[in-house]
This record gives sequence, C-alpha cells and structure tokens, in this order.
Amino acid sequence: MEKRVTIYDIAARLGISTATVNRALTGKPRVKEETRELVLKTAAEMGFKPNTLARSLARRRLKLAVLGFTSFPEFHGQFLKGARDAGAELEDFNTQVDYFSYDDGATNTPESDAFLEQTLRRIQDGGYDGLLALARSTPTFRELGESGVYVATAVNDVEPDMRRFHICYNGFVAGRIAAELIYCWMPDRTRPVAIASGWKDMRIHSATVSGFEAQTKQTPLNIGSVYYNYDNTDVAYESTRRLLEACPQLGAIYVNTFNSSGVIRAVRETGRELVLVTSDLNNELRSCIQSGFVAASIFQNQYEQGRRGLHSLFQALANDEPVQDVVMITPEIILSSNLALF
Repeated sequence: MEKRVTIYDIAARLGISTATVNRALTGKPRVKEETRELVLKTAAEMGFKPNTLARSLARRRLKLAVLGFTSFPEFHGQFLKGARDAGAELEDFNTQVDYFSYDDGATNTPESDAFLEQTLRRIQDGGYDGLLALARSTPTFRELGESGVYVATAVNDVEPDMRRFHICYNGFVAGRIAAELIYCWMPDRTRPVAIASGWKDMRIHSATVSGFEAQTKQTPLNIGSVYYNYDNTDVAYESTRRLLEACPQLGAIYVNTFNSSGVIRAVRETGRELVLVTSDLNNELRSCIQSGFVAASIFQNQYEQGRRGLHSLFQALANDEPVQDVVMITPEIILSSNLALF
C-alpha cells in the first residue's frame, strides 16, 4: 500500500519546518506569501491529504513528556534541546509537551534513583499519553506501559517489552570506526589498547565494545583491557591512572561514552603519548581535538535523537503510524578538520 504523504514529507522536500508547513496549509499568519504558495503547490504535487491537520483539531489534546536523565547535563541537554525544537514544531497540532531533567550529578546515587522513580510516577499519574526517555532501565517503565503510557526511549535502551520503540546511534558501527581509526593512527600495532566504557549491562555501551572487537578481526589490535567507569568522572580518572601504571606499553584508549574528562586528565598527568578516540563533544573535547591531544571523537548526535524521537512519538499517537522497533542514527567522525561543523 502506498504510504500517505504527511506534512513531514512536505517539510523535508522544501527544507522548512513542519510548523511553517502547517501554518501555510491552514492559512495562519507568520508565513511569507511566496512560502505559502510554494507549500500549497508542493502539497498538491505530492498528493497530500490533510488528515493530520483534521485529526489534530478533532481529537483531544495530546500530552507528552520528555525525560533527560544522565550523569552529564550538557549531554542530555542537547537531547532535550532537540526535543524542545520538535515540540515547538508541534505546538499547532493540539499537543502539550513537558520536559523533565536531572542536573544534580551522577545517576547511580540514592538521590538520582529517587528522582527517576518520582518522575516516572508523576508521568504515570499525570495523564500523559506518551513518554520519550533518555534514562537507565527500571521496572517502572513496564508499569508505565501497562498503565497505557506509550513509552519510547533514546540513547540508552531498556528491556524491549518495556517500551514501544528505541532511537539511538549505531553503537556497533561506532565501535568498529574507533578500532579502525586506532589501527590507522597507532604507529606500533603490537601495543595493547583499552576501552574505557560506561556500564557493562547498558546496551549502547556493550554494542560499541562488540563493534570494536569485531573490527579487530580485520584490522588486528590487541585489546588489553575493557574497564567500566559507570559515567562517573572520578571513577574514570582513578581507573585510568591505575591502568596506565599497570600497562606502560598501552598504545591507545577508546572512550565509548561522554565520560571522557577523567580519562583525559589521567593521560595528561602521566604525560603518556597514546592515541585517544572519544565520544561526542563538549568544550574540553573541542579544545583537545584542536590541539591534537584527542585524535577523533565519534558523535552520536543526541540532539537529533531528541528531535526525531519526539516527532516519531507524536506520529505514533496522533496518526497511529507504526515506528520500527529500533531507529538507528549513523555515527559521525569529528576531526580537527571538520570540528567547526559540530
């Protein structure tokens, strides 16, 4: 059966926001006349039928929640920004979006546990239709789904029976990229390499480790250690110091989480020369990539995960459109040569 054309398709064709398309199609203000005419013409050419607009006016108001819960506010802040931008595009579609975030440190503390459980209960009791969550797993997600809340996750997954779809970057491919980069840049490939990972039982982290290991079958590397830092900067620093002391021949470290600061500090203090490949981007990493201290970083684009995730959640609830079980975003390599683009 031919897929129905939506305002998202029109927006993608013209390179404009869905909010602009909606305003143009419904005759609302704040749209240039030439833009309105272009939207109407494109909609007709594509065979658009305004089911989405009619449904949004006829149905009751959708109430959606977005949760950002990691140890690093600057990380989940980008996820929330993407979701907020999507929410702004949905404001004309009879939809309310509320945002919740944890900005008080590590997520493996009693305080963070309490925040997560209380927030999920608040969403469960608050009449929300759907939730897009960047959070670690807890059985409460299953209760949310059983109570009728449409649960979707981003970045970090939960058990598949606890959510309806998951959006993430392709961690397996990211791990393979990291291994190949290290193979190309490490002069002595007989030296051992290490992976500084987050949580052993977190799917995205285990996927990157699996990808790294798979790539070493084609570009041989000696994986000397995979150590876990639980997204805690101090733990990352101390464990990296111990590793560097125990393995003077270490040639490279791949940090497969946002938690690179402690690793970088340990390497700087010991004065060791090795290849560092990290994940994502912040001000410290930007400076390290510019100077060459970090060879590259692999970007998972949490902003796009938030933006695309909320749009998919809306489409699933407002238009009963199916979303594939796992939506993957292609990893990008950040180098000094393209750093200005990120």
